[in-house]
Parts: sequence; structure tokens; C-alpha cells
Amino acid sequence: MSKPASTMPGIDALAFPSDPAPEVNAHVFILATTFGSKAQLAALLQVSPATVEQMDRDRQLFSFVSRSKRYRLYGLYQALPEVVGAPLKAILASFHGAIDAGQTWMTEQHFASFFRAPNNMLAWATPLEVLLGHRLYDAPIEQEAAWLYAQDASCRLRAVLGAAHDELMHRRN
Repeated sequence: MSKPASTMPGIDALAFPSDPAPEVNAHVFILATTFGSKAQLAALLQVSPATVEQMDRDRQLFSFVSRSKRYRLYGLYQALPEVVGAPLKAILASFHGAIDAGQTWMTEQHFASFFRAPNNMLAWATPLEVLLGHRLYDAPIEQEAAWLYAQDASCRLRAVLGAAHDELMHRRN
């Protein structure tokens, strides 16, 4: 009798890859996959922790309280050049606009999941990978995702905004 695929050595159909893609810069991989403190994000952005707090209040970035840590965590990917500023503001404005209008229910923890989870609207790439223009994990890549990665930053942002819109449609009140 053969074993189910999920119990075979080296195969776990439900596991998200954790090894970086060989072409990814180690620094980018660490920032893309790590949640940190306000002080850590402030250092990466070269601003004060108070400025990070203000940016959070102004919806220019986001944080969430981890149930296990009991303090605010920030996705350090928010400091990556391809994410910080206008791209992040546009995506967060899309989320907050729908939330403020009472059209959907999302928390900041959902925002974090959105950026880091494979998305069918992006050919199973993560929104973060599409913004960066390359894969992060050493996993097979869909041909359509490779095409997305090769597009200019404005095209990649439009694709991610489309995926954000789709996410909001699935979370409608």
C-alpha cells in the first residue's frame, strides 16, 4: 500500500516553501519574511520610532498585535524600496476605503497575510513577490507569474491592486 503524498519524505502538499530562491538577495529575503518591532522598521526606514507610529496612524504602513507576543509587529518588507511609499499607500488605501465604507471586514493581520500568501489572481505568486518583481521562495514558478515579474513597477502594482480588489470582494459584508 502506498503512502499518501503528504507523508512521503520531502513532500508536503500543505507546506509553504521556506527556502529562498537562489536568485534572491539574502537581505531582501530576510526583510520580506520577517516581522519586527517599531524600532526595527524605523531603523530600516531611517526615521524615528515616533515617525513610524505616525505613519501607522496615517495609514501609510500597518502593524498588528500578535496574540502570542502581545505587542505590535510590523512587516519589515514595508521598508523595501519596491513597497514603501506610493505602492504601499495605494494598496492600504484600497483596503481602508472599503473598510471605512462598511463594505468589508479586514484587520491588519489580514493585510499581512495578503502580502505574503500566494494569490490565484497573480498566478500563485504573492503580492509581495509581484511588487518586488521576483520570486522569494525556491518553488516552481508559473509562466504567467514570470511574465508578471518582468513587467515594469506600475504594471506590477496594477496587478496587485487588482488582487487586492478581488480580496475585498471575497470579504464583503
